[in-house]
This record gives sequence, structure tokens and C-alpha cells, in this order.
Amino acid sequence: MAVVPATTYAASSDKQVTIYLTRHGETTGNVMQRVQGSSDFPLTKNGITVANDLGYGLKGIKFKHAYTGNLTRQEVTAQQALKYSANPNTKITTTPLLREGGYGSFEGDSIDADNQKIANVYGYQDGKQFQQATGKDYWNKLQDAYHKLDMDNSQNTKLAKSDRAESSAQVQKRMNTELLHIAKTTQKQGGGNVLVVSSGMSINEYLSTISKKYDGKPMQNAAVTKLVYKNGKLHVDGPIGTLHYVNKGKKIAANK
Repeated sequence: MAVVPATTYAASSDKQVTIYLTRHGETTGNVMQRVQGSSDFPLTKNGITVANDLGYGLKGIKFKHAYTGNLTRQEVTAQQALKYSANPNTKITTTPLLREGGYGSFEGDSIDADNQKIANVYGYQDGKQFQQATGKDYWNKLQDAYHKLDMDNSQNTKLAKSDRAESSAQVQKRMNTELLHIAKTTQKQGGGNVLVVSSGMSINEYLSTISKKYDGKPMQNAAVTKLVYKNGKLHVDGPIGTLHYVNKGKKIAANK
């Protein structure tokens, strides 16, 4: 068995890895205000356009690899972004670890219909008061409310425990595990840029654990947060959830 020289390993471990963590484009579920979670709502026509604009805005960045959750909205966003950023041959790996938070018995529900139930878990009058009062903790508390209600079987369903709503800790753990795996794998391969497409709740819940800059603002469709891997950890580099690339790409597409 060949022994890798220490100098070679050190050189590889110094290679920078930058992850472009991105939310998918607009879906039919977004437009209809539905609880999406693990349900497979497709991109709308506008969602495809936004994914294309994202690609135009990312042009000039060479992606070594791309990773997405195993939902159509995430995969198609990555495919379109890679196509229009001149990275059509970049391999896409799908994994359930990057999917949206699961909502179990609440999948497909009207968000408005669930707001009151969720607010009541914490003693708030309604969803608006709940969000205002919890600030940057809102998304984690929202996930945990779904988890509590589903574990209490408030919807009176026969779902197995493994199919019920996830807790924020579960979402954070799988997102952190997969993003670190992606970063380490890419570094061993010499570093480079990686496109990762996930979903709004999962991204928010993950970012709340790694950045003091995180303020809990909603993650817009195709918004990008750059992560840099350094000293065994991922750090936010620049603004959280920026539409810079989408807006840049929109201008480029308009002039074609």
C-alpha cells in the first residue's frame, strides 16, 4: 500500500473549499402557500426562470461538484443553474440529508390553517405574534412545534414515528453532517467551488447554528449563502441569503 507523503497531505488540506448554499426556485407549493417539507412540489415557470437567472449570475465560477436534496425542486434548480453558468457537465449528487425539514402529518397543509395551531404550542395569539416574538429563533421553534404536535398525534393519523415531523435538532444534525462531508471530500480532491441546493427551512435552521450574523430573515427563492471551509469548520463568507447572483443574472438574461 502506497504511503502519501506528509507534504502532499498538507498541501491538499490547505486548498480552499467554497460552498454556494442555495435555496431552490419558486414552486407550486410556494405559490399556493402549502407546507412542502418532504413533499415533491415542482418548480413553477417563474421558478425555472429564477433558477436560470441564478445560473447566469454564477457564470465565471467553475463548480467542481454539485449536491442537492432528493426533491425535484432542488435537483431542477441545480440543473438549470449549472446549465446557464456554463457548468453543464458538473456532476450532481442527490442526498436526503439536504432535503427540506419533514413535517409528517402536516405535509401539504395550508400554511395559514396551521399557523394558529403552531402559535398555540407556545401560547401566542397567532402566527404573526409568534414570529415577531421569537425573532431569529422563529424557524427552529416552528420546526419544533410541528414536531411536538405530530409526536402528540394532533392530526390523528397513523403515520409511523419515523415518518413524523422532524425536530430542529434533527434537521441541523443532518445538514451539518452532510455539508461537512461535502467540504472535507472536496478539500481532499484539491479544493474548489461546490454548488449545494437545499430548502429554506433547512438552510435557516442550519445557519442559525454556525453564524453570529444570522438574523432569521426568510430565505428567498434562489438566495445564496457562501460558506468557506477552514480549520475543520464551515464559516459564512459574506451576506446571508443574498439575491446578488439572481439579480445579476436577470440583467444578463434581459440583454440576450
